[in-house]
Amino acid sequence: MTNIAIATCREWPFPAGDDPLRREVKARGYTLYSGPWNGAQQPFHEADLVLIRGCWDYYKTPQAFLAWIAALADRSVRIRNRPEMLRWNLDKRYLLELKELGITIPETVVVDPKSNDTVLEEMTARGWTQAVLKPTIGQSGHFVERLDVERFEMWPERSIPTPQALLQEFQTDISSLGETMLVFFGGHFSHALQRKIAPGEWRSNSQYGSSRERCEVSSNIVKQAQRALSIFARPPLYARVDGLVKDEQFVLMELELIEPELGFREVPEATMTFCNLLDELLR
Repeated sequence: MTNIAIATCREWPFPAGDDPLRREVKARGYTLYSGPWNGAQQPFHEADLVLIRGCWDYYKTPQAFLAWIAALADRSVRIRNRPEMLRWNLDKRYLLELKELGITIPETVVVDPKSNDTVLEEMTARGWTQAVLKPTIGQSGHFVERLDVERFEMWPERSIPTPQALLQEFQTDISSLGETMLVFFGGHFSHALQRKIAPGEWRSNSQYGSSRERCEVSSNIVKQAQRALSIFARPPLYARVDGLVKDEQFVLMELELIEPELGFREVPEATMTFCNLLDELLR
């Protein structure tokens, strides 16, 4: 019997978004374990495949998470996405690498987040009146701030847990545009989701009231989003490419390779497509 282990986190050991995936994996005759990456280890050690899915607390202890991935790899446990992809994707400075490939991202600079004066100088030098500051390792909008130059005197002392942070020009149309999320399996486009931002909000994370639904995107947008995967010699098993669609231009916000929700509830047929890839991988 082939064993598949789905790695999650302690707070959400069985994420609802992966309910269709768990059902289909079991329906295909696989032995399935789903549990926290930092919990019981024997099921992961015995797995024929470990799927990194809802590990939504990795940002709290990133070095422990990376050590766990390395320990599994040392045991020759098959991991997807691959360990080298997870390590690369953990640090959001990957966006600057993608920019070097010609991929459009918001104007971005790396700064010391503890120094308000330095952040203000960077914004002033670039003519930005508003910007978003986020840790280089983060998840679900934690520690993300929106800064306004005119309110500099009210900027707080912050507790961002990373020594560096990304400072990005604020996208003033994000609330009206929402975020478009394109899902790829094995490098091939599967489907797109539209994340609608809650009234009065600018953050697209679900904890701030956003909702999502299936949407259609043009082949041109798919092509632009797919370019973010060209950095890999072999495509990831799964990827979600998040961005803003502005008059047929795709502005990349995040390339999610670690723990993205993949829209299995919104697009049921995507579960079958994904599990077909698992069959090929484990054949």
